[in-house]
Amino acid sequence: MKLTHIADIVRKDVALHYRNEYTARAVFDASDGKTLSHRIEFIVEMSPTGSKDIRINFVDPVNYPLIPILKSLKAEIQTLDKKGSLL
Repeated sequence: MKLTHIADIVRKDVALHYRNEYTARAVFDASDGKTLSHRIEFIVEMSPTGSKDIRINFVDPVNYPLIPILKSLKAEIQTLDKKGSLL
């Protein structure tokens, strides 16, 4: 299963200036050629040391090993954050 993109990103209103919460859809290509979509929630939080911590929560159940999916999602979220697409 390969991540193709993260779609429908919506930022939630949070009173904390160092924490941003989002809802989105993660779109994957399955090995059998099907396209799968899972709703996710993720948080990008600035730590006191200046690094960004990313936490991901799946709203829809996933029938695939989570570690490779989480790694690809975190990498994509970091890329979107660096580009400024998560405003």
